[in-house]
Amino acid sequence: MEMHNTKRMRISLVMLTTTALLGCATTGTDGVVPIGPDMYMIGGLGNFTDFSSSAVKARMFQQAAKYCESQGRVMSPLGSTGKDSDFGTYASAEVQFRCMASAASPAR
Repeated sequence: MEMHNTKRMRISLVMLTTTALLGCATTGTDGVVPIGPDMYMIGGLGNFTDFSSSAVKARMFQQAAKYCESQGRVMSPLGSTGKDSDFGTYASAEVQFRCMASAASPAR
């Protein structure tokens, strides 16, 4: 009888561990998403050590700037939201932005 309980406990532990690891497998987005004419958003989750959404927002804005730079434009922020980490959740952030023509390049 005790062996049966031990086996059940092992199976439960394996299932719990697998579920926890699968939850960690999706910690981001697919990158920049168009949300309107010349408007984009990018969002994601922080790292294990990010407790504040500010660090996540900073990384999202850096990615937004690189995206616009790859098009020969400059990033102009439109807005942002964020949520600090809590028990069982990572800090997260979403930023909205435009890619504007830089003063040094002609408008598209």
